[in-house]
This record gives sequence, structure tokens and C-alpha cells, in this order.
Amino acid sequence: MGKIRTFLSLNTDVSVQPFLAEIQNEVKEQLSMHQIKWEDPARFHLTLRFLGDIDEKNISMLTSVLERLKFDFEKITFTAKGIGFFPNPKYPNVVFIDLSEHGSNTDKLVGFIDKIILNFGVKPEKKFVPHITIGRFNRDKRIKIDSPPKTDFSPFNIEFGSFFLMQSILQSEGSLHIAINEFIFDL
Repeated sequence: MGKIRTFLSLNTDVSVQPFLAEIQNEVKEQLSMHQIKWEDPARFHLTLRFLGDIDEKNISMLTSVLERLKFDFEKITFTAKGIGFFPNPKYPNVVFIDLSEHGSNTDKLVGFIDKIILNFGVKPEKKFVPHITIGRFNRDKRIKIDSPPKTDFSPFNIEFGSFFLMQSILQSEGSLHIAINEFIFDL
């Protein structure tokens, strides 16, 4: 048995992807002088935790443990509020849509996940920062951004009723993401 490259995510619904793609297109125009690989809107998601390479034999056990989680909420709601950059706006690696959560349901979810993944040899990452990556800068050809892009979209809500265990297959044209399992938030 081999290893499967995995992550846990909140996947955007097809109904919101056109709005996110519109924002991405606005940013594309303003950053056209930069070498950026733009994400396919069909793959827009919020990574909760990147798990890395997990032994194939442990995937069903991980799925079983995640299925047993019980929540005191049925959805997680964010407001898309602007554009951001990691690690900073001057010399960024990533451009993203910045999100603000209504409440703290994601903190609860990530807290559960962090306890579970330790049992699978995965050390939790730093604090979860809610965002949707829309593009990645070519690290070798990055140039300073003098003025961040301006977008004029009105803040809008994005809701999630579940989270996913995903497989990520690296390919030359970008990662292929395949849902392994969906976990519904239910009371």
C-alpha cells in the first residue's frame, strides 16, 4: 500500500464560484504584469488542514473517526470582504479572497481536527486563517507590488454545510483534487 497526499477543506458550492471567479478576473487584470498561476474556480476551497502523505491503510480509519464528530452547528458562514496576500502584499507568494467568519464554528472544527490528526502522525499547522486562494505567484519571478489591486465587490456571504477529506494529486498543469469523503455538519 502507498501513501495518499491529503487535506481537509471546506469546498465552495458551484453557486458561489461565478462570484469568486468574477473577483479573480478583476484581480487578474490589475496584476497582469506579474507571473501568477491562477486557480481554477471549480477548485476554490478553504484548506482547514493539510495532512500531507497519509498511509493508504489509515484513510478508512481517519474517515471513520471524522464521521463520528458531532457538532452544535449545521453550517459555517463567512463573508468575502476583500483581497489579501501571503506572506505580505509587497512580495507575495499567494493572492487570496479574504474571509471573515460569522461566529467561531471553524475554530471548533479545526480544534476537533487537530486532536484527531495527531493520532495519525500529523502535527497541526499554525492558526487557521480563512481565505480562498485565487492565484500563486511564480516565486522565481516575483516583483514588488507597489499598489494592491482594488476590487469594488460588495461583501457577500458564503455558507458551508460540510467539510471534506480530499486527495491532492500533483500534476504539471496544477493539482487534481478528488473528494475522498464528505462530512455533514449535523446536530
